[in-house]
Amino acid sequence: MRSKKGMLRLACCTAAVGALTGGFGAHAETTANENGVASGDEIVISARRRNEALQDVPIAVTVLTSEEIAKSGVQGVGDIANLTPNVSFDNALNLGTNFLTIRGQGQSQYAPPPAAIVVDGVLTISPLQFNVDEFDLQQVEVLKGPQGAIYGRNAIAGAVNITSRKPGDTFEARMLAGYGRGEEWRAKASISGPVVPGLLSVLAGVSFTDRRGQVENVTTGAYSDKMKDLTGRLRAIVTPADAVEIDVKYTYSDAKGRDPAYITSRSGDPSVSSDPLDANREGRNPRTLHDLSGKLSVESGFGTATLTLAYVHVSENVEADFDFSPLDIFAVKQKQSESGFSQELRFTSTDGGPLRWLVGGYHVRSKRRIGADIFVDPFYFGLTPEPTQADFLISQSNDLNRYETWSGFANVEYDILPNLEAAVAIRYDDDDLTQHPGAGGTRRAGFSKWQPKGTLTFKPTQELMFYSSVGKGFRSGDFNASGSSFGDPVIAAETAINYEIGTKGRLFDGRAMLDAAVFRTDLDNGQFKLFDAVGATNVGINIDKTRIEGFEVAGAFRLTPGFTLSASLGYADPKIRGFTPPPGFGGSTADYIGNRPPRISRYTANVGLDIDLPVADDLNFYVRPEFRHTSGFYWDLENDYRRPSANLVNLRTGLSDANGRWTIAGWIKNALSEKVTGEYQPFTNSGHPLGIDVYYPAVGATYGIELTYSF
Repeated sequence: MRSKKGMLRLACCTAAVGALTGGFGAHAETTANENGVASGDEIVISARRRNEALQDVPIAVTVLTSEEIAKSGVQGVGDIANLTPNVSFDNALNLGTNFLTIRGQGQSQYAPPPAAIVVDGVLTISPLQFNVDEFDLQQVEVLKGPQGAIYGRNAIAGAVNITSRKPGDTFEARMLAGYGRGEEWRAKASISGPVVPGLLSVLAGVSFTDRRGQVENVTTGAYSDKMKDLTGRLRAIVTPADAVEIDVKYTYSDAKGRDPAYITSRSGDPSVSSDPLDANREGRNPRTLHDLSGKLSVESGFGTATLTLAYVHVSENVEADFDFSPLDIFAVKQKQSESGFSQELRFTSTDGGPLRWLVGGYHVRSKRRIGADIFVDPFYFGLTPEPTQADFLISQSNDLNRYETWSGFANVEYDILPNLEAAVAIRYDDDDLTQHPGAGGTRRAGFSKWQPKGTLTFKPTQELMFYSSVGKGFRSGDFNASGSSFGDPVIAAETAINYEIGTKGRLFDGRAMLDAAVFRTDLDNGQFKLFDAVGATNVGINIDKTRIEGFEVAGAFRLTPGFTLSASLGYADPKIRGFTPPPGFGGSTADYIGNRPPRISRYTANVGLDIDLPVADDLNFYVRPEFRHTSGFYWDLENDYRRPSANLVNLRTGLSDANGRWTIAGWIKNALSEKVTGEYQPFTNSGHPLGIDVYYPAVGATYGIELTYSF
């Protein structure tokens, strides 16, 4: 009964938003599939949930094709961010603590990113899914600016659209093996092809990583940046009729991440990252993930109907030293698990004609349990005559949060003139949240928001396009942990209004590309988190008003066949315009006005050179040097602790046969061996009982060799 009622509500949401857009209409032929891929020299993307040429999409988009992914050695979100202007990414503490920043809007510990993460057309449910090994990548699209109308809540600053290779009617097998510094062994293998020709195709893949690491703990002899990961994937494509496709995918991951221990800063200076790691306990970070999704697509002369169902369950634990010293004073154990089920029903018109539309509904129900236990050596409480070990429980929390969201969305594009397009998109999200603290009682909260967006696009020629847009984004609120020692019980929802103008140009018969955009974002209730050492948790805080102004420019020029130069520059300058200190937070409003929010860099700059030349009849040589500059940012709201700028130099070179069946490559990442930490916690942020500043160990240069073979 509950399931039927839920589907009825989903259909009502879809119909209601569809009515707002003026209904449906039949138009010309639909595209063959919804995943954007590179086609010859023209790059085709699915940023607006339909296949379009990159040049025709009025959104600031960075696209990595399968060739660029291979030549740059892209393995995860961090590599994607380092190739994208105005985007940065860090990971620290554990596998689930990620920090994605897009255009001055960031992510905090255990919080959702400021972007929708979509993998093979399926929106991820949990931020803990975010850092899972992806393989057989075909294309990555990074969209900037609010994308909530199409991609859902939390797409307040953009979306990351990841497409992997689908099994088809041709037998294929791919293998990869590699070895790198820190005794890192990597291996991947996949095989795909028809099981029942014309009806069923299957892909099976597995990836394995085993890394000792290179940051040694001088007390235990263990390595901080260790990693073991086993990820497997099964994917089946069923085509019972010419116009019907069923896409089912299951991913399993068993990972044992890095040691969560921090280093005590002896200097209190964030620019110094050479202190020894000397915690007396070796930490653990196991994570297990089950991710299952299914899509049913039915095409007709009317358009395409797509039903998507997804389920995820992920658990991740942390055991760590909590005094970050050779003494056994404090220890912490944290347990976290999240599961959820989502469903989306979407109708997309055919592509022909002046009017194109998309309408749909979305529902997700999830729950997250998170708890932390803090232990102390009873000697420090005067309970034993001499030090023993940190096994006396002094603090415990265990919260169960439940979330449910109902959404309706629509997008309409109309060609006013052959070279002038107007687009209107809208989404409505209704979120219900409930928290059951371990100590008893119940908290409830709700958030809802309309998210409209309007875009006007002018194409004076096929090679030149101008666009302007105004859109609203939304990131839902949440609960703070019941055991937190400061802050409000509820983290307010975050909203953003983005104003943008941009241009895309193709010059010199397609040999050159130049894209540019200027934007201003007014952000209300910007979210960030501070580490609460007393409660062994993270406390969410809202910044009342922030204004972000910025721009980005990206270009590429094919100098000669086989030589391509690319460069980009991103600038985002956020300034706090209003802040009300929450309970237990020091300072007055005047102390923060004009400051920059934490973890936001002003500048990113990229320069790359792609050289690909034949050296024999059946042998190609390529080399790809890349440079990335990320300017410094502040770790704290007071702007007292500043991370220095980081300069990243990567190099990848290799040989391959003319048909691309095999490649042998050598690579260097962070060739300058700059050691800039991904996380610094000053005492003024954390309130650590020992009064210390701590930071996460930084890793220097890595290098290795890799062999791929396909047939």
